[in-house]
Amino acid sequence: MSLKVYSQVAMFATIIALLYIHMQMNIFELSYNGKDKEKIIHELSDSNGVLRHQILTLKSANNLGNQLLDHDNSLQFMDNERVMTVMTSPGTVPLAQPKAKAINPVWNLFSFLGVQEAKAGE
Repeated sequence: MSLKVYSQVAMFATIIALLYIHMQMNIFELSYNGKDKEKIIHELSDSNGVLRHQILTLKSANNLGNQLLDHDNSLQFMDNERVMTVMTSPGTVPLAQPKAKAINPVWNLFSFLGVQEAKAGE
């Protein structure tokens, strides 16, 4: 084997080895970058959950009521003393009564024909 052929083979092997090492370094760099982005996504998801909880707490009826009562001291909850009762005669306001459904006595004989229930098929 001549020196020229040996140097060409050595140069080719060196270039291939350098390309392989460069690709492996890029793969590891991308994996580390992906891991960092995944960590950032988890942190953002956690902070999103905390912010969502804080927003729901601020929108809650209890918090809004407390803020309203703290802001305007003239407001207060209604007492039984401040509720007005109206007395009417029994004939002035018609009471709506639901109509009773007429049941045929023959249907009592067929009690097994009740409301059908859905069953899971096999």
